[in-house]
Amino acid sequence: MGLKSSPPLTDELAGARILVAEDEILIALDIRSMLIDAGAEVLGPATTLAAAKTIAQTASLTGAMLDVRLGRETSEAIAVTLSERNIPFVFYTGEALPAHIQARWPNCIVVAKPASQSVVVAAIACLIHAK
Repeated sequence: MGLKSSPPLTDELAGARILVAEDEILIALDIRSMLIDAGAEVLGPATTLAAAKTIAQTASLTGAMLDVRLGRETSEAIAVTLSERNIPFVFYTGEALPAHIQARWPNCIVVAKPASQSVVVAAIACLIHAK
């Protein structure tokens, strides 16, 4: 007997295709669940810069949630790729946003770790509905 997927708890993000780039797998899976529960389709989680960049370059996306640090690297290259493709994104971080990243994307939404499902979903909803 296979597992049945549950219907979304809300449809706030229905139809949205969201990249999740997060190197801490438990956090990544938590974010993934939050977004799926709001009706989004999640691509990833991508736990490395290379994996996230591949998705950012090739997938049809509505938006993205990027951990600022992916291992020893930053997600800046992913943000550049997404910007070039006019795909909005949110930075998700447990630390202050590096000054050069903040200067490059001064109006980007930043969600502080840890965040509740309502905060995560609201940030992504704001992002994609403003597009």
